[in-house]
Amino acid sequence: MALCGSAAHRADRAAHAVRLVSFQVGQHTYRYITSILDPKQLPPLMLAKLYARRWDIEMAFQLIKQRLGLHLLWSAKPVVVQQQVLAVLIISQALQAMRLEIAWRAGVDPFDVSLPLFIQYASWYASQGRDPVQAFVERGRELCFIRPSCRTAIHAPDLPPTWAPISPDILLLRTPRYAGRRC
Repeated sequence: MALCGSAAHRADRAAHAVRLVSFQVGQHTYRYITSILDPKQLPPLMLAKLYARRWDIEMAFQLIKQRLGLHLLWSAKPVVVQQQVLAVLIISQALQAMRLEIAWRAGVDPFDVSLPLFIQYASWYASQGRDPVQAFVERGRELCFIRPSCRTAIHAPDLPPTWAPISPDILLLRTPRYAGRRC
């Protein structure tokens, strides 16, 4: 049985050129692929930070699906589904805005503010007649609503000032040749 996407597919058959950025930080080797070929336009540190932002997107999906209940649709009618999706997106943006406000007032990184705990306790503070944002700022550290984030720090080498531009004789676009597949 042949597998699709096996080693038979070679990079020299692609239509567009890509840049492989590889560097070592301590014992770890990091590799990133980008279609932006000019290293001055997209230096290694910026590329590493862009790759790290992919996790933020996953966290946003987790928020809307798990924490705000979008994993379950209320109706099969398109208009109701659209209303539910829009309502969840608006609520998630409001929660993110409150998280940013808490972080700004507390003088911390936004990721140091626990969004799941804010979602869990904001309605309780509001039912007690208290401003949830102010309550989180005042007691956040004490109750561990505000705590150091465990996000991975992004490291990459700075672009050397002598970095050479792209050679003008490099072929950037070509006719693709794809291997015949039986999948």
